[in-house]
Order: sequence, then structure tokens, then C-alpha cells
Amino acid sequence: MVEIPGELSAAMSLPEFLRTTEIGRLSVADRQLIVAQALLVLEQNYGLLPFKVARYGINPVQRLRLMQARLGRSDKPVLEWQFHAELVDIFNSLRDLHTRYTLPRPFNGAAAVLPFLLKEFTEDGRRRYLVGRRRADAGEIGHETFRFGVEVTQWNGVPIARAIDRFADRFPGANPESRHARAVERFTVRSLAFGPPPDEDWIAVNYVDLTGMARQIRLEWDVRSLVPAASDTARAMATDVAFGIDIEGACLARLRTVLFAPEVIEAERTGEPVDRGAEDVAVAPGWSTVFEAREVTAGGKTFGHLRIRTFSTTDVIGFVREFVRLLTRLPQDGLVLDIRGNLGGAIAASELCLQALTPRRIEPEPAQFAATLLNLRICRANDSMAGWLPSMEQAMESGAQHSAAIPFTPTELLAEVPQSFFGPVVLVTDARCYSAADIFAAGFQDNGLGLVLGIDGNTGAGGGNIWSMSNLLASLPSAGEFPFRPLPDGADLSVVIRRLLRVGPNAGTPLEDYGVVPDEHHVVTRDDILDADAALMAAAAALLDQGKPRRFDVELAEAGGELTATFGVLGVDRADIVADGRPRLTADLGGNPGPIPVPGAGTPDVVQVYGYDETLLVAVRTFLRQGDILTPRTNFDG
Repeated sequence: MVEIPGELSAAMSLPEFLRTTEIGRLSVADRQLIVAQALLVLEQNYGLLPFKVARYGINPVQRLRLMQARLGRSDKPVLEWQFHAELVDIFNSLRDLHTRYTLPRPFNGAAAVLPFLLKEFTEDGRRRYLVGRRRADAGEIGHETFRFGVEVTQWNGVPIARAIDRFADRFPGANPESRHARAVERFTVRSLAFGPPPDEDWIAVNYVDLTGMARQIRLEWDVRSLVPAASDTARAMATDVAFGIDIEGACLARLRTVLFAPEVIEAERTGEPVDRGAEDVAVAPGWSTVFEAREVTAGGKTFGHLRIRTFSTTDVIGFVREFVRLLTRLPQDGLVLDIRGNLGGAIAASELCLQALTPRRIEPEPAQFAATLLNLRICRANDSMAGWLPSMEQAMESGAQHSAAIPFTPTELLAEVPQSFFGPVVLVTDARCYSAADIFAAGFQDNGLGLVLGIDGNTGAGGGNIWSMSNLLASLPSAGEFPFRPLPDGADLSVVIRRLLRVGPNAGTPLEDYGVVPDEHHVVTRDDILDADAALMAAAAALLDQGKPRRFDVELAEAGGELTATFGVLGVDRADIVADGRPRLTADLGGNPGPIPVPGAGTPDVVQVYGYDETLLVAVRTFLRQGDILTPRTNFDG
């Protein structure tokens, strides 16, 4: 395993970590501060409190008040681990992966790990589990028989499926699929920042090796720390970029990449692309942990497969530019967009990418504040929230629970994104997709961009804009009676400050808890795990066949004061040409005619060419004047 300096701590056994960890760091005053801030955040900032209380029949605010009362009168407070456990349980009762309590140091940067990952598939009607690939060129732990592809059957004597179901009960996911998917993903890599450590120091794993022989191996839990992962996420969230992300998942994702895909980290460090295979399309090295692109042949056709692993970035323009560039490098007869395991990130990045798939202006998902006095103060103090301010002022008088619903992604930015793919598109999701990835999937479905193929019955169902304590501390920079306080010893709170609503045919439905139900369901097979998602790609190819391949190549030329247009099209039968906002020509495109004169166009600065399939708008090309030449817009300038 390649270890990158500064990325990962040395391994320490779990018993050693617990034995050397200082217990009782927090004073009673520290605990009182944490509880008081938690109460403030849930009562005055949390955008989903009435919804969660009604949906789950819970009362987290009253539970925090009881904690506060006990801390105020007791000379002998409960043990510190009991204090943490109760706070974690209160926040987990919300079933919201944004809104979490993060334990203080040393737990907040640590995870208990085993040296392999589990992959789930279904066979004979039951869930089964293989050891997932660590690296293409190496075994999992250098063991003769315990390696990629062996089937795990028992975990400390408990059938593996039952052990995973029990573990899933610990997670606060919004639906059973979400909790189960996270249990599988985090069964061997467990954050210590959001819950208790494993009960056992070591585990006995029963498995069937590649020859069919039943075997057992004993493995010890190690503790590894990757503090930069947590701080990078916190720094990104502290910017003006609106984030929606699974906060625990974000802390673990970088750790899994360092442990199980060090070649990607090495590509980041050196600037050299990751060598993945002959069918792969090269991804710019700075985006090697974000995108994977390849050509796939399945179901008798060749199409593109573009994996988006995360939307977590503060460089939204760079993110969208790389997405658009990759779209143009992939086969044009069909595209499988794959956001499995995408934990979210920058909301604008997810919605701007959607615009590259359609000629119609997408309708972004709008967001609402909870109508409270503290949120009103925040809106008054921040120019970036001016859009919400009038409705917040009015809500104080009308008694409305929420502000108006206003999108994060401005229309003028969407207008700058060129349509970059014209053929049929299928979106692949799973229950690990969360927050900005939920927003991407919801926008894809709500705006009618294609079919959604899910390997689970729902996405992770996260519909919120997340803030951490750093966001809250910066939200009222010059206010008197400042309500927020830094938490002791690296403890943290995160909260949904604004909730998201769906649009189009699902207009007004909360994205939180309801998620995105796929149009079609694919059951993961053994071949999917062993052979690069072969069955999944065949299922996606069948859905692509329901769409229509399209081309819309347009060339404009100017000579002698006349503008002409030449076309190369497939699946487009008519074009409208608009010069500087004025319609100038409608042309039938049978036989790819050209050059066609555009009467009265003159020397326009902007030309838009719209392509139709009968009456349906299916394509658009935009040309901008640069000096004496009309140049096609091919990427996002922001």
C-alpha cells in the first residue's frame, strides 16, 4: 500500500487506542455548552424540525432540555462516554445524515478499520457478500486464500446478512435502503466521530475461498486517523458555496480512497492521470477522485459511462467544465451517468451539470429556511440570503413555518452552460446517494432528462443545505448578543439550515426522507462485482434503447454580409435560427441541407440554433462573436 505523507496516521490497534485515549476531557461547563448550542441550533436553525417531529413521533428538543437540567443540578455527571452516547442518540433520532453531533478529539478524526471492503449482491433471492477489490494488482492482505471474490458467510459466528442488519440499526438514514447501504459500506471502515467503537477487539470471519472450501480468518481492528479529510470538508462548507453532504460519509470517503485506491491519491499528488484501462477516457488529474469515464459495449451497442463520485468542490466552474469536456469525449449514441455512492457536495455543481444534458432551461430545486427569529437575523446580516429576506420578514407576521422557496443556482449561470450531449441518457443511483446527489437525481427526474435506474428502491433521501458550527459562527459577524459559541476540543454540530423541495411533476414535495424512487430497478449480481458491473451495464443499455440517438452539428459561415448555416443531424428534423434575440429562419433538415442563407441576420453577436424532433425541442447550439468570427460555445465560462 502506498501511503501519502501527511494523509494517514500510523495504524494502532483498537485496544491500544482506547487504552491510551484520555477519558474525561470535558468539564461540566464544556458539556453544558455543547448541550446549549445543540438546543439553540435545533430550535432556531434546523430547517426540518417540525417535519421530523411529526414524521417520527420524536421530541429531540425536550430530550436536550432534560440533559441541560440534569447537568445543571448534578455534582456527579454521567461518564463522558454516556454523555456522548446520549447526544448521538438524540441526533440520530432525526434520521438526518446532515444534522449530526461530532465527538471531540481524538475521536473526530479516527476510524476503526479492517483491511478489506464488502460488496453485496443478490442470488437465489437472498443477499450475499463478497470481499471487494482493493486494488486491481494486489490481494487484500497478502493472504493466500482471503482475497478479492471470496464469499463471506459469518461474522463472529453470526450469519453475515444478520450481522449487517443489526449494524444498520445504528445509522440515522431516512429509509431502510439508506441505512442498509451504509451498513454494508461502513461495515469494515467505521468512524469513531459519530458513534461507538466496535465492541470486539478482533473478529473471526468465515468465508468460502475461490476453490469452494470453507475457511476462517481472524482479523484485528486497527484505528487510523485522517484529520485532513474532515478539515477539508469543513473548509469547503465554510465557503459561500452551498453544500449538501453526508457529513460522516465525507469523513470516511477520503480514508477509504487512501487505504484502498492509493493510485488515485498519487495521481492527485503528481498530476499524472490514473491508468485504468484501454476503454477509459482520460480525466484531468485534478479531478481523478471525482470522475471516471469509459466506453462500454453491452447489449449490442457502445456507449459512454461517466461516474461522478462526489460533488464536493469549491471550484464549481472547474467541476462543470471538466464534466462538459468529458461529455464531448464519450460515445454520442448513449450515456450512462452513474452517481452510486455519491455523498453530495456543492449544490450548484450538481444542478449546473444537469443543464449540459438538455436544451430546455432546467428548473433547479428551491430551498426554504425555517421561519425563526434567529434565521431572520442571519438573513438580514448576509447579502447572499437577500432573496429569502422578504418572505422571512412576512413569516414573522403571518405565522408561516417556512420562508419562500428560492433556488440556489441562478438562472443566469444556467444560461452559460452549453448543451453538450444530445443522445439518450440513463442515470444510475443507489441508496448511498445523498444530498447534492439526491438533488442531482431529483432534478434529472423532475426535468425529464431520462430514465433513472436504481440498484436500490430509493436514494439516500437527503434534502438539505448543511451548515456546521463554522458557518453558524460566521453568520452574524457584527451582531450584539452573539448566540453561537465554538465547541470545546474539536466537537462539532452540523444542521440543515435550508430544506429542499422538488419541482416539475413533484413540485412542493420535500426531498428529505422521500428521496428519488427509480423508474427501473436492477438487482446487483455476482457478475456485477466480479466483471465491472457487466449485468448493470446490460440493463442500462436496454433502457438507452428506449431513447433516440441524436446528432446536432451546426456550422455557421459569414461571407459578403450573409450568414449561412450547414447542418449534420440525426433525430432532428427542423431548426430555428435566432440572431440577437430575433427569429430569422425555420428550416427543414431532411437530408442535412446546407449551406442555408439566414435572411436579415446581418452581423449578429449571438446566434442560437434550436433543433426540434417534430414539436419537441431536443437540441441547441449557441454561437458568440469573438472579433470577426462567430464561435460555438463549447464549455462553461461561469
